[in-house]
Amino acid sequence: MTHFSYIKDRLCVDGHPLEDIANTHGTPTYVYSAGRIRENFASLNTALNKALPDHDLMLCYATKANSNLAVINLLGKLGAGADVVSGGELFRSLKAGIPADKIVFSGVGKTVDEISMAIKENILQINVESLSELDRINATAAGMGRKANIGLRINPDVAAGGHDKITTGRKEDKFGIDYDHALEAYEYAASLAHINITGISIH
Repeated sequence: MTHFSYIKDRLCVDGHPLEDIANTHGTPTYVYSAGRIRENFASLNTALNKALPDHDLMLCYATKANSNLAVINLLGKLGAGADVVSGGELFRSLKAGIPADKIVFSGVGKTVDEISMAIKENILQINVESLSELDRINATAAGMGRKANIGLRINPDVAAGGHDKITTGRKEDKFGIDYDHALEAYEYAASLAHINITGISIH
């Protein structure tokens, strides 16, 4: 389906003339094609389920790509969860209707307030970047009398190409727990009273 087209010499998105949208809402105005979003989501979801038929899959939309509430809400209605990297993105995802049990909290430098919010909302998983962050999450959960659902972010030491300044999975990169120490980190996490291990994360 063509979501961007000219109708009577007027540029349209999903059949709606952009000129009319600009006249109603002013400029600049961001316009997104709901049809294209639905189409792309279905294509990716179908491909992944075909490739991994024996797995229970859930696509989580990285809200840092576009935190527009309508976009997040549409993806949520299609069955997507959300991947967030801040308390603000967590708040917006919940506000947009994403269930807490479909939200994962990734990213470095999580504050105690953000960790507390994630635990309070009982989100699916907080992806842990380091043992020091794991200790901070455990201590925060203990202070709340709760358990935190966590996944350990493992650095796989894989170079996937791209610019040197934005790589995330090589041994020398600052992200995640070295895969050589993954089992040790898991055993340590399992020993903590306020931690519930739900998975691993690899970027």
